[in-house]
Amino acid sequence: MNIITMNTIAKRFCYVWGYAILFLLPCLMAEEKGNPPSNTRNTVLKRIPFKASQGVAVDEKYFYAINNIRITKCDKENGKVIATWQADRENSAYKHFKHMNSGTVVEGRLYCAHSRYGIDPNDNTVEIWTVEKEALKHEKTIQMPRKYGSLTWIDRHRDCSWWMCYAVYGKNRNKDTRLVKYQYKKKKFVEVESWVFPKEVVAHWGQMSCSGGSWGSDGYLYTTGHDHAKAYVLEIDKIDKLIYVRTENDVGFYGQAIAWDRFSEKPILWGIIKNKYITLTLIPDKVKTH
Repeated sequence: MNIITMNTIAKRFCYVWGYAILFLLPCLMAEEKGNPPSNTRNTVLKRIPFKASQGVAVDEKYFYAINNIRITKCDKENGKVIATWQADRENSAYKHFKHMNSGTVVEGRLYCAHSRYGIDPNDNTVEIWTVEKEALKHEKTIQMPRKYGSLTWIDRHRDCSWWMCYAVYGKNRNKDTRLVKYQYKKKKFVEVESWVFPKEVVAHWGQMSCSGGSWGSDGYLYTTGHDHAKAYVLEIDKIDKLIYVRTENDVGFYGQAIAWDRFSEKPILWGIIKNKYITLTLIPDKVKTH
């Protein structure tokens, strides 16, 4: 083969690969932009056999298994039951209890998101318990406005703002599920702003909606759907828009309500395998790049 022929082949080879790169690069970039790589290093640290149908909350020493009308307070180290509270619906103060969904512990109080979904989807309350030391005593009920849907979760940000999610169900309707930011003033939650969820997240809900949410120490909002072992990570960007950041796969639990352990040195996210386990998963922090 002479030098001229070799040069011709080399040029054709470069042309072919050049066109291939020009064609494929935009597709690869679009895929990366639309579906950021998920973390595969999440590690299940512990599973505690325990029946919780809705979610889990956690503080320094205890976890709280949340069911529709019952909360069980347990020792974090050994799972020992410390106290149980169940709504006595014969009592007028508790007859409204139907469907507790999630909880967060703040300054010695457990705040739970509650709805009467199935009977009256827009009838929502925040239920509050005193939980200092070994206590588990219902303190008050705060009625929320009949506005957005069924209240599924509540959490407080480190800046002391409160965040709640109102679910709307159905394949063509759950896009109306809404995240709402509040300030707590004069024993009331005062709405500040609200957002619908990014389409990248809604697409994974199927017929369901957002079941859990908890603010991480990395500044991101971690959310769950109803059935999948994934957490959808969100943030409020610089122009005050709720945006999708990434998906955390293999989180060790399947939807339902979640809670970051804010008393742990390690980034541990608590969740449940419905009516089987309380799960503790190590999810390494991510550093924001923007």
